[in-house]
Amino acid sequence: MTTAIIYSPVYLEHRPHGYHPESPRRLEEAMEALRSFGLLDQEHCVIVEPRLATLEDLMLVHDKAYVERVKRLVESGTRYLDGDTYLSPRSFEAALLAAGGVMKACEIVLEGKYINAFALVRPPGHHAGVYGKALGAASQGFCIFNNVAVGVMHLLRRKGLGRVMILDIDCHHGNGTQDIFYESSQVLYVSFHQDPRTLYPGTGYVDEIGVGEGKGYNINIPLPPGSADDAYMKAWAEIVEPVSRSFNPEFVVMSVGYDAHHDDPITMMGLSTQGYVDLFNKALELAASTCNGRFVAALEGGYGMFLAESVAATIASMSGVSLPITSQRTMSKDEVMKRVEGVLMRLKENLKGIWSF
Repeated sequence: MTTAIIYSPVYLEHRPHGYHPESPRRLEEAMEALRSFGLLDQEHCVIVEPRLATLEDLMLVHDKAYVERVKRLVESGTRYLDGDTYLSPRSFEAALLAAGGVMKACEIVLEGKYINAFALVRPPGHHAGVYGKALGAASQGFCIFNNVAVGVMHLLRRKGLGRVMILDIDCHHGNGTQDIFYESSQVLYVSFHQDPRTLYPGTGYVDEIGVGEGKGYNINIPLPPGSADDAYMKAWAEIVEPVSRSFNPEFVVMSVGYDAHHDDPITMMGLSTQGYVDLFNKALELAASTCNGRFVAALEGGYGMFLAESVAATIASMSGVSLPITSQRTMSKDEVMKRVEGVLMRLKENLKGIWSF
C-alpha cells in the first residue's frame, strides 16, 4: 500500500504579516513529524510534486472575475483578501499549486498509480465559494480557492465519474463547498462541524439539505461544543454509513481539518488524535467497499501543537501503518450526547423519504 503525499515547498511561501494561526509552520511541523516517525523513509509513502491549476481548472467551480481579482490583488501587493485572509507575494502561486495538488492527487489515485493520496497543501480551501465569500460569511476564513471542489469537479467533468462523496471533518462548516455543490446530485457532501451558532461561518444547519436535483445530497451534522470521539462515531454509524452505502460513491474525497481536536486553540470540540485515526479508518473502509479504495484527503484547518502528530497518524493509517501515539479516545459528557442525539433525530427527519436509516 503506497500512499502519495502531495507537497511542495512553495506552500510555505504563502506567508502572513505577523502572527496568524494559518502559517507555514503548520506544514513544516507536519513534514518533520512524517520524517521523525519514519514514514518518508519507507515504501509506504512517497512525496509527489503538485501541478499548477490553470484558469480553466479554477473556473470549474469559481467565477472568472473572482479568480482574476485574486491574481490582480496579489500582483499589486495587496496584503489582505479580507479581514481574516492574508495575501503575500507568492500567495497566488501557492493557491494554484494547492488546487492543482488536489487535482493531481485525484488523478494519480484514479489511474491506480497509488492506493490513495494525502494533499498536504495550503492555503486551505473549503470556505471559498463560487464568488469567494459564500453564504453570507463575513470572510473567506483563510481560504483562497476551493481545492477539494476543484479536484472533485475535475473528476466529474473531465474524468467521467458520476458520483463523488466529499467528507468534511473540519471543525468549521465548509460553506464554500456547500455553495458550489448545493444543487448537484453527483456530489454527496457530508460535513461534521461545530454548531454554527457557536463558530464561524455560522452556516451548516440540519435543514440545509440541498435544492432541486441536489435535495438530500447536502448533509450537515452540526455537533455541540464538547462533542468527542463517541459523538463522531455515533453520527457516522447512524447517518454517514447508511447514506454513503446507498449513494455508492465512485470516489471518496475528505476535507481534513484537524481543528476539531480537543487541544485546538480556536475551537471547542473534543476529538482526539485517535479519534481522527478512527474517522480515517471508517472512510478508508467505505472507499474499499464501494470504489476500489479510491480515497484522497486534503488538508484544511488545524492550528494546535497536536497537528503534526495527527497528520502523521492519519497518513500512517492510509498507508497501513500504526504509529505509537499516546492519544486516548475521548468521551462526551452526558448532556452533550443528548444534544447530539437531538441533532441526529432532526437530521433524519429532514432527510426522510430521500435516504433510509
